[in-house]
Amino acid sequence: MKFLKRFTIWAACLCLLLSMAACSGGGGKETTAAGESAGQTETGTVPGPEQSSGTDETTAAAGSGGSLALTPVEKEPYDPLKYVDLGEYKGLEVSKAQIDVDDATLEMVLASELSQQAYQQEVTDRPAKSGDMVNIDYIGTKDGVAFEGGTAQGYDLTLGSGRFIDGFEDGLIGAETGQTLKLDLKFPDPYKNNPDLAGQPVVFEVTVNKITETVTPELTDEYAAANSDYATAEEYREGLREVMREQNKKNAVVDALTAQAKFQEPPKNLTDYYQYDMIQQTSYQAAAYYGLSFEQFLEASEMTQEQYLEANAGQIEENVHRDILMEAVIASEKLELTDQEFDDGVAEVAESYGRTEEDVINIIGEEVLRENFLWNKAIDFLAKNAVEVE
Repeated sequence: MKFLKRFTIWAACLCLLLSMAACSGGGGKETTAAGESAGQTETGTVPGPEQSSGTDETTAAAGSGGSLALTPVEKEPYDPLKYVDLGEYKGLEVSKAQIDVDDATLEMVLASELSQQAYQQEVTDRPAKSGDMVNIDYIGTKDGVAFEGGTAQGYDLTLGSGRFIDGFEDGLIGAETGQTLKLDLKFPDPYKNNPDLAGQPVVFEVTVNKITETVTPELTDEYAAANSDYATAEEYREGLREVMREQNKKNAVVDALTAQAKFQEPPKNLTDYYQYDMIQQTSYQAAAYYGLSFEQFLEASEMTQEQYLEANAGQIEENVHRDILMEAVIASEKLELTDQEFDDGVAEVAESYGRTEEDVINIIGEEVLRENFLWNKAIDFLAKNAVEVE
């Protein structure tokens, strides 16, 4: 199936890839422009949103993924069967209600899937509307004099994004390509980015260079044939439903095993490892979405590292238990990962996320990939031996 291969890949691989992409500075022109705007807005010279921060220090943290507050922890080998009693794990019962996919859920996931195939298309037959991206040149003046930093050329702005001060984006709705407009605006008061401009009337002369819109494809027979292994839209839908159903069954069977398993106190190293992993993932996300290091994230959240770990203790424990469960099933069934299964898994991840196989191995690490692929094999074993009940 060409569609939705991501459903068959462990979420850990996805998180690691997204984290890597965030801290490596990946992204399109819109993201880059927004970052530049945030940096300029800190001085109050661009009509950007009040929530922008973007100091040089923060930008540097975002580029590096931020500093981590914990010393890196390597997971040490352990005997999983010492830390859990699995009970009878063959023939686990899962209800059909947990597994079946209703039409509303199917359409929601389908819409999300199609939105990921959206593309930008230049608009030439209508004026700009909310949601469009406009490429603009602008000059901001106060009392007829251009103020520092209030000028830009070739700036990409999505109308309705709220990046600029009130009235700027709304003033461009209805504009046509090539049109130059004068926007009489006023900076908000207070305006924390530059108090000197707070409440001041200004004029922005804006030229619209280009208008583009986001086009989301529709699921048609032609789209299905060109983008999947299915010939029709209906076959595509039902194929998607089956993939989702299989994933629901995997989730349900792991939940069932977790509910019946009896855990002992886990190895300290395993808990330390997942505490470190939690902080690492938060660090990457804080850098990618907010331009903050982990320490800055804690400060903004008014939390200490200890409080953060305590607040996430339940998720950390769940991750530890999931690790023990998967390793225990693998040990009990003596499951192994063949070289071919590893190669196929890497190829699938690479295709799903637009990376080369070499990139995938370098980014995630062969050991982590092998572990996740083997866990997936264990879950497949549990699902294959599960019993569906009403």
